[in-house]
Amino acid sequence: MLEKYKLFIISVLLMASVLFFSCSGEELETENKKTSYCLPESMAEKIEIEVAHNAEAYRILNLPGQITVNKDKVYRLYPAAGGVISEVHVRMGDEVKKGQALATIQSPDIAAFKRDKLSAESYKSISKRNLEMAESLHDVGVYSQRDLKKAKSTFEGAVSELNRLRELQKVLGLIDNQTNYTIRAPEAGIVVERNINPGMTLRSDDEHVFTISDLRDVWVIANVAESDISNVNEKDTVTISTMAYPNKKISGEIVRLSNAVNPESRTMEAIVELMNTDYLLKPGMFANVFMKVNTSGIYPAINSNALIFDNNRYYVVVYSSNCDLEVREVEVSSQNGEKAFIRSGIEAGEKIVYNQHLLIYNELNMQKARR
Repeated sequence: MLEKYKLFIISVLLMASVLFFSCSGEELETENKKTSYCLPESMAEKIEIEVAHNAEAYRILNLPGQITVNKDKVYRLYPAAGGVISEVHVRMGDEVKKGQALATIQSPDIAAFKRDKLSAESYKSISKRNLEMAESLHDVGVYSQRDLKKAKSTFEGAVSELNRLRELQKVLGLIDNQTNYTIRAPEAGIVVERNINPGMTLRSDDEHVFTISDLRDVWVIANVAESDISNVNEKDTVTISTMAYPNKKISGEIVRLSNAVNPESRTMEAIVELMNTDYLLKPGMFANVFMKVNTSGIYPAINSNALIFDNNRYYVVVYSSNCDLEVREVEVSSQNGEKAFIRSGIEAGEKIVYNQHLLIYNELNMQKARR
């Protein structure tokens, strides 16, 4: 009986020892997992932390583009008559007002025009006297109603022709007793093209001599790759940057999409209209057009700068307190210049370090290696 009792006591002591050392081992292992690293005060003041939050994943589409004039507000001016250019009053890039003189042309055609105008004035006077005589003769029964009607029609035709020539005179900027005409700006804007110089000879069928555009708003023509056409729609919001002003971000909206694909570049044009009241944007400038494209899935989103790429894997530094930091491997669903969307490894609500995190990552790994 005594022997059995001794065996029982020994068994209990052995079990207690096993449990004690087992628990002690677990506590030691848990203690080893915890870092003894605390952020230095100087670093703790500099780190930046973001709370991961669930968001729909998206990517940033970067479309190459170019600044152009608003083609709905472009005015091309053609010579109305042949002649020799005596003066050009504006240069390319000049701002002009409506009706401002752009060039003066000495034209032999003007003499013929003025002869036509004098003939029209004379014919109007004659037809008016004929109408007055026809009305008098009709009143006394000498002229028939048909004769009176014919005289009225002739007079109305003479008036119409003279009015046409007078309107043409205004358009050409012709002054009586002068053999030149003036090309004037039809609307206010900027001279974006000038194809003439003093002394040149013009024909009435020559190409345009000036192009004027209202540069208070301009177009950005973005080239959309064929594979991205389904992601681009009218009224989509975009952000534009230029090489001339890389730090200036301009918001705009796609107002028009082309209905054709360029067979050589395999791209489609998307037009963004921008206000340009300060004239910073110049036709011909290159631009980058950025727009968000949603992808399927909702994931924890963090600052893309928080990702650490090491040994073909992604890691982040999870922050709980200045003395409780953890390196966590993550699986990235997608990322862009702004955000990274994490498929696994962290959850929404966790705090992620995205500044000074490389120093913390290296320090934690060094401590792990020492253990």
